Amino acid sequence: MRSKKLIIWVCAVMAFAFVGLIIMQMRWMLEASELKASHFDQLVRKSLDEVVARLETDELSAVKSSYGFGSESLSPLFRRKLKNGVQSSDDIHKSYEGYNISLDLDLNGRFSLNTYMKDSLISAMNGRADVGGISYLDPVTNAMVAIQNELRNRITEQNKMLMHTVFEDVPIERRIDQHRLDAMLMQNLTENGVTLTHEYAVLNSQDKVVLCTPGYEPTEESTIFKKRLFPNDVHAKLHTLAVYFPEQKSFMLELLGLLVPTLIFTTLLLVVSIYTVVIILSQKKIDQIKDDFIGNMTHEFKTPIAAISMAAEIMSDPQIPVSKESVTAKCKMILDQCKRQRNMVERILSIAAIDSGRLKMNKRMIDVNSLVDSVVNSFRLNVEKVGGEIYSQLDATESMAYVDDVHFTNVVYNLTENAFKYRREEEPLRIYIKTRNQNNGIIISIKDNGLGISKDNLKRIFDKFYRVPTGNVHNVKGFGLGLAYVKSIIDLHNAQLTVESEVNIGTKFDIFLPLKDSKNGN
Repeated sequence: MRSKKLIIWVCAVMAFAFVGLIIMQMRWMLEASELKASHFDQLVRKSLDEVVARLETDELSAVKSSYGFGSESLSPLFRRKLKNGVQSSDDIHKSYEGYNISLDLDLNGRFSLNTYMKDSLISAMNGRADVGGISYLDPVTNAMVAIQNELRNRITEQNKMLMHTVFEDVPIERRIDQHRLDAMLMQNLTENGVTLTHEYAVLNSQDKVVLCTPGYEPTEESTIFKKRLFPNDVHAKLHTLAVYFPEQKSFMLELLGLLVPTLIFTTLLLVVSIYTVVIILSQKKIDQIKDDFIGNMTHEFKTPIAAISMAAEIMSDPQIPVSKESVTAKCKMILDQCKRQRNMVERILSIAAIDSGRLKMNKRMIDVNSLVDSVVNSFRLNVEKVGGEIYSQLDATESMAYVDDVHFTNVVYNLTENAFKYRREEEPLRIYIKTRNQNNGIIISIKDNGLGISKDNLKRIFDKFYRVPTGNVHNVKGFGLGLAYVKSIIDLHNAQLTVESEVNIGTKFDIFLPLKDSKNGN
């Protein structure tokens, strides 16, 4: 009982370990898949960042080149301003000669800044300084800060106007050379380790495709990577570069590709472990059967040995008068017990020979009806001694069959002996043995009204060393080899054996022996 509980605990721990192993493997694969997907995304986005940066740099370089060589891509207003050239520093100093600046400031922070050239007003700036913003005691400083902020704002506005003048609002499809974009995408993706075939498209601010590769046909399952084009553009518009990879497999599918063989190998390992446990349990069961067999064999052999020893002691004791009748009776008892031992030994050796394939059938043509009748006659006296009856009904008209008469006689004998041994004490024993022809064969039926066999035990009655449990009743001895021997001999004759039984009702065995195979010697 303790050993059984230990095996159950071992099986439970084994199952828990395998489940934990599968869970850990799945978790590791999920994390690896997520890490791989994240790394792939990083590489693609890095490549797109580099492409967008190069596009912006190339356009800026083109603008600088245009500034130096008067390209037609500059706006007309800016080209007109560039026709006069850039002034030198001496020219700048000379250009400021003759200018006068006048600053008027009152205590309330109001100021006016006027620029004159030879008494002519060039520009005027009026404003109010925040007298409380910095110091109440320094209004001049406040006025200068306000003037500085005003000038900075005006310069910023002028720079914006100048930038809008330099960079015209050109449509996105005219700003990108598709062949150049192809080369840049291929180069940057390859340098970052992304070798999958890609398709891309340039989308305008309305998210419409303005140019794309011929194979750009993304599906709902496609993972599209998008990057804004010219993010630092003066004319800020949401132009987008969209890229996807048609050959990109789902990382979950790749995970399944790894998970399936992992589950297969884990399952194989689990099956092998279960099989090992089954073998251990079977071995334990075999050990128990072996112990029972040794115990039964000991009891089976002790009885005839004790009877033979007793008869020999009586015959050898000079104080006991010996008569011819008593000697004959004792000798008969010794012969019967020796015959019983010999039969038990032969049965054990026959089972061993069958298992090793060394048992040879000496088949010849015999009359099955005569064989059955001889068995019935040998049991009739024993059955009548216990108040029972044995009936024979030999209806088979074709009864000649090609069988081993010794082993086949043992088959019928064993089945009849079981009907005799497993009888009910409260019910007179009735044994019915019949023969009949059916389907080109002969059926030998042996039926009794004995103890019967339950459905659970009926499945195992042909197993070696198995004996049907009888509770605390131990009046029937044996090795558990009789029905195993019967089944083996039946199989060697290409016959069939069926059994029907019900507890406290009785048991019926039917042997079907095909006459066709028997006559051909098969």
